[in-house]
Amino acid sequence: MRFVCTLCGDCCRASPVSLLPHEDVILRELAEALGLPYKSYNGYYMYDRVSGYNLAFSYVMDLVDGKCPFLAGNLCRIQNIYKPLICRSFPYIPRQVKYNIDSYNRVVYATVEYGLSLMCPVIKKDRSVLEKYSELNPGILSEYMPYEYDAANEMERIRSLFLALLSTLWRLGIVDLEPGRPGAPFYNLYLFLARHYPDLPHILKVDQVTKRLAELETYE
Repeated sequence: MRFVCTLCGDCCRASPVSLLPHEDVILRELAEALGLPYKSYNGYYMYDRVSGYNLAFSYVMDLVDGKCPFLAGNLCRIQNIYKPLICRSFPYIPRQVKYNIDSYNRVVYATVEYGLSLMCPVIKKDRSVLEKYSELNPGILSEYMPYEYDAANEMERIRSLFLALLSTLWRLGIVDLEPGRPGAPFYNLYLFLARHYPDLPHILKVDQVTKRLAELETYE
């Protein structure tokens, strides 16, 4: 038994989409290039006493007219350019993301709880079988949905990378973190880190997305 997306588009119409900070930068650029509306707002954030900014660790992309702005029919317009990791991992998604501050050791880390979304009709259909065999095979999800499972792991790898880089800056005294401060201006964490780690766009392959976008614009 393997998970196979039916392209129903339900997940693209259900709720706003949670993004990692570099994904908000990518999608904003794609929406502008494609002439599509795009609106997002900050998710979780922490305040940096040194710069005076709230650093945004995540973003939420709003739906437009009840659907993802990149949805065309039931298909994703940006499937072959850049599809957000949470879309790639769906219906295996984070149920809860908790960011933690260890001020003594100057470390920021996240604990994430994943689960299957019953919003997906395929999961509704396979739920009883999955629950039955998960007791016998705890690793069944990696077999049932290998592509989605890998995307979720990639999402957490990148989240951990952001936090590890930020923690290094904290220990070096370049930032000084505390819980978010209402009223302070915001700075995208990816853009903030890229100032200190110039190779970050290459590591995250953001430069490849920019290249594919340029090729698309040339073709059009």
